[in-house]
Amino acid sequence: MILRAKFHRKILFGTILTAVLAVSGQTNATSEFGSYLAGRHAQALKDSAKASAFMLRVLEENPGDQKLLRRTFLLTLAAGNFEVAVPLAKRIEESGGKMSTASLLLGIEAARNSDFESARKQFDALPRRGLSAYAAPLASAWSSAGVGDYDAALKALAELNKKSGFSAMRDLHTGLINDLGLRQEAAEKSYRAVTDQLHKAPVRVVRAAGSLLERTERKEEARKLYQDFLADHPANIAIGDALARLEAGETAQPLIDSAKAGIAESLFNIASALPRDRSTDMALIYSRIALHLRPKFELARLLLGDLFDNQRRYAEANEIYGTVDASSPYSWSARLRIADNLTDLENVDSAVEMLLGMAEERPERTDALIKLGGILRSKERYKEAVDAYDAAGERLGEISPGHWLFYYNRGIALERSKTWDRAEKDFLKALELRPEQPYVLNYLGYSWVEKGINIERAKKMIERAVEQRQDDGYIVDSLGWVLYRLGDYAESVKHLERAIRLRPSDPVINDHLGDAYWRVGRRLEARFQWRRALGLDPDEDLIPDIEAKLEHGLKKDKADGSGG
Repeated sequence: MILRAKFHRKILFGTILTAVLAVSGQTNATSEFGSYLAGRHAQALKDSAKASAFMLRVLEENPGDQKLLRRTFLLTLAAGNFEVAVPLAKRIEESGGKMSTASLLLGIEAARNSDFESARKQFDALPRRGLSAYAAPLASAWSSAGVGDYDAALKALAELNKKSGFSAMRDLHTGLINDLGLRQEAAEKSYRAVTDQLHKAPVRVVRAAGSLLERTERKEEARKLYQDFLADHPANIAIGDALARLEAGETAQPLIDSAKAGIAESLFNIASALPRDRSTDMALIYSRIALHLRPKFELARLLLGDLFDNQRRYAEANEIYGTVDASSPYSWSARLRIADNLTDLENVDSAVEMLLGMAEERPERTDALIKLGGILRSKERYKEAVDAYDAAGERLGEISPGHWLFYYNRGIALERSKTWDRAEKDFLKALELRPEQPYVLNYLGYSWVEKGINIERAKKMIERAVEQRQDDGYIVDSLGWVLYRLGDYAESVKHLERAIRLRPSDPVINDHLGDAYWRVGRRLEARFQWRRALGLDPDEDLIPDIEAKLEHGLKKDKADGSGG
């Protein structure tokens, strides 16, 4: 029996209704086809748990359908239901099916039970294509390490030499395996091979290398490594906590202390490297497997939550973030993300309360207050945002170029709360720290144009911003508007028309183009743009002005005599 052909013959309104109701949780999808439809619908909604549950019902009725078996396996794996996923992987393998993810999971199960010899055989047999081209050598290497065969482990890693873009991952795992095998000099050499300057390496490399330096009685070198890294990344809490632990005299632990943890690290690294726009599902599956193998892998938990965020599954993401161990250095990052998601879930007050508590908990940190300022600014609570930014500003300490973003964001909140003198100072400070920053150049230049001051300087600033961001509709609009304010209406139209193509649904750009059209005598097109601007939900303070222009047109311009 071919399942899909059978289903196509059974498309009935009542069955579809049953399926839709089933997805909502209101009733059970009692028919085989109803369960199939419900499962596909849940899959489209990225609800792997419901999708796998429905597909399992269909699979019970169609145990020989290999395509359905594979689909159900992947959905069950994505849902993190390993009690079911592992038996399904065995069914796939026993049926003679070739599915690399199923074979990978069976190898993981062997490693999870400390049977590294069986795990190595399973990983060695994986085809070297797709993600397996990276996962198989890494997992095989760590399985060899699990049986104490470190030379074989390093030989397995050599496969990654052929994979462009994976040299840093290869060097990291070479170092970690050597570190586990107490080959500390070789481990350090591998960590340093990642980049010319160790403090500029990825954070996992810095943590691994710093731990090794501490454990080999080179604490001053470790301290300098952490301090140099934090000079470039002052908000990084993992390295900040490592430095605090070192200063407190506590013993460093290796980043990876077992072969199981090494395999989990491998899967996490691959999942982290996958592009979010087209590989979220596989990244989610690899993250799930990493956590299955190493349940206390909090960084993988953060990645899993981030993948849910990417799918706008904010409530599910917060459930994941909420399980991060409070003693973990990643707990702080998890709570910051929870606050973001609470905002997206329209629970702003809870986000505010959480961030205020975090700011009180760690009075030396600025990130909770800066996050609070950003959330309040996004909700147009500008004066409260300024208060949050001001509180963060008192904690900034020594100002560095990286602080340009703080001054830029506070400047926006100040400008929107009509405190221009302070806003202008913040924008100028941001430019002092990052002179060519296009968004600062644009925002300050546009603000000056709106106020009718420093027009020529504003024009040069906005032209420089456009050179750097030619496809940014807002910045192109700024150039068109400054030309309009300078009376160069024909040239203004050219830029504003391009801005509209880039940002067709922005009410301000449509309004600007309407004004420019009017000045060059294109009156019907001007009124069309103004009507369009009104239909695009403009700010309330713009509506009376647009309505007046629709009724009376623009006042006569002294420069060229155009007007109503």
